[in-house]
Formats: sequence, C-alpha cells, structure tokens
Amino acid sequence: MATISDVAKLSGLSVSTVSRVINNKPHVSEAKRQRVQEAMDALGYSPLQAARQMRGSGSGNVAVVVPTITNNFFAHLVDSIERTCSKYAYRTLIIQTYGERAGEEEALNLLRMQHADGAILCAIENQWELIRKFTQYGRLVACNEYNEDHEISMICGRQYEGFQKATEYLLGKGHQRIAYCTGAKALVLQPKGLNIDSDRYRGFIEILSKAGKSADPDQMFTRIHTMEDGKRVMKKILNLSLQERPDAVIAGSDEVAAGMVIEGLANGIRIPEDIAILGVDDQPLASCIQIPLTTIRQPIAQEGEYAAKEMIRQLRDGAEDTIRKELDLELVIRQSA
Repeated sequence: MATISDVAKLSGLSVSTVSRVINNKPHVSEAKRQRVQEAMDALGYSPLQAARQMRGSGSGNVAVVVPTITNNFFAHLVDSIERTCSKYAYRTLIIQTYGERAGEEEALNLLRMQHADGAILCAIENQWELIRKFTQYGRLVACNEYNEDHEISMICGRQYEGFQKATEYLLGKGHQRIAYCTGAKALVLQPKGLNIDSDRYRGFIEILSKAGKSADPDQMFTRIHTMEDGKRVMKKILNLSLQERPDAVIAGSDEVAAGMVIEGLANGIRIPEDIAILGVDDQPLASCIQIPLTTIRQPIAQEGEYAAKEMIRQLRDGAEDTIRKELDLELVIRQSA
C-alpha cells in the first residue's frame, strides 16, 4: 500500500509539502499541487484527508504529549507551551502517555481524526518509523527530545554538555565515587544526538573515563522519577558499607534529589559533607528545600516557547522548512554539592 512518503518521492517534493497539498493548506504553488495530484493518481493513494475533500480549515487545536503532567518539569513545560499557543489563538489538548507506546499512538491519532492540527511531542515512546507516518495528518514538533528525522522540527537542551559540566564539577570538588540516577528503563548508549538519556549518560561516563574512573554498575539506578524514588535510592545507599557508599550522586531530577536530601537528613547524613547530591532542571523546589540544590538548569520556559512558536509558524504560515534548535544547560551551584 502506498504511503505519503511514496507520493513525496514520486512527485519530487517533501513529505511536508505533500501533506499541505492533501490538507489544502495555503502557500503551495499550483504546479506543486498538480505534481502531488498526479503522483497520488499514479499510486492510487487516497488518504483520509483526500477522502474528506481536502478540508481547508483546521481545528485550532494543538496536542501536547507528555509522559505525566504531575512531574514538575513537564508541568512547567506544558505551561510555557500553552501560554504561547494561547497568544496566537490556538487551544492545547494535553495528553498523558504514562510512558506507554500505546498512549503516544492514541495521542497521535488525534491528528488522523482531525481533532488536532499538530502535536508537540515532549517525550518519545515509539520508533520514528511509526511517528513519521502521522505527518500526513498534521504537523509534528519534538520538544525536549532528540529527533533523527530532519523533516520534523526539534527543540531541546544540550544534555551531553550539561552532564559533562556536572560531572567535572563533582570531580573537581574531590568526589571519587559518583552514583547516577535516571528515569530511563535501562542505560543504553546510542550515537550522540539520538537520545536524551543516552547523551546524559555518555557525558557522565566520558568525563569519568578522562579522570581515570569508571561508573560502578551497582550505583547506577534506573526508572527513578519521583521524590519517593529518591528516598528509596538513598535507603539503598545507606545500606552499603562506608567503603562502598558513593560520595556524590547525580540524581536525574530535582524531585529525586529532594527525596534523597530528605531521607539523608532523616538518617543523620551530612549533605554535602558525607554525600553530595546534584539535581537536574532547577525547578522551584530546588532553592526551597532545607539544603538548596546544586542543579543542572534546563531552559524549560524557553524550550516550551520555542516549540509552540515553531508549531504556530508551521500551522499559520505554512512553513515547509524545519528547525533544529539546541539550548545550553547551566550548572547552578547552591549548597547540596
């Protein structure tokens, strides 16, 4: 069965241009429209939009897809996206995937059903081969995620460099055994620039290696997301002998770091003298807890604003080009490390 990519290849145009022709979007020349129609006829391609006589008006909705809205990082990211979209008279539909592939595909189906004109993906659960198919139904922007498909715009932070800075800082303070927490299901290294979790871990282990050290597999904690997870990790650390304990932890998020601080203090641990704890994101709680967090600040508001503006640019202006924007992360030094 022919796909929109087949139509693009036969017509000699981009997938985004073919999608705009199918959806009767403006700013496409008559010659290009004719090429697309001829390719569709030759391939027998008749997508849902064509069957509905190439609708001309959109829903005015932008889907914003996140793992969970209860995570402070995603709450602030969604707030930035929604505020920006509203300035341009676009509504947002917030969809939580709970980290499940089926949830993400269900969200993308809003495009196919014409309930949303585009989707901002704030975490990627499926393979790009599946996600790419939905470009025939609407626009996609990846936010806080790397994207190997250059036909989809991407806005994210420079995670590799940010975690290098954090690791260099801890080593510079004299720490010898650094534990590492991540929300990822497993620690898997991929080529740089393809996966956020991989880039974070790569930045960490490469700086360790330059210092003649290596990561201890027993002190790498996966699937760590919440404050309660942070407390649980600290309990595991405290069950180790003094010789085995890490003297610093990169906690993966400020929520996790806060949980570790709370549990550590409750058990008489001096922070940072006994164990330094470094967070990620610089959420509001980072500066409010009993031991304010040293943390890797992510430009959350900027990421959300850029992603929303890029979506509006594509929907409102019919832009064919895509962007790839990476923002710097900043190490904010407070008391916890």
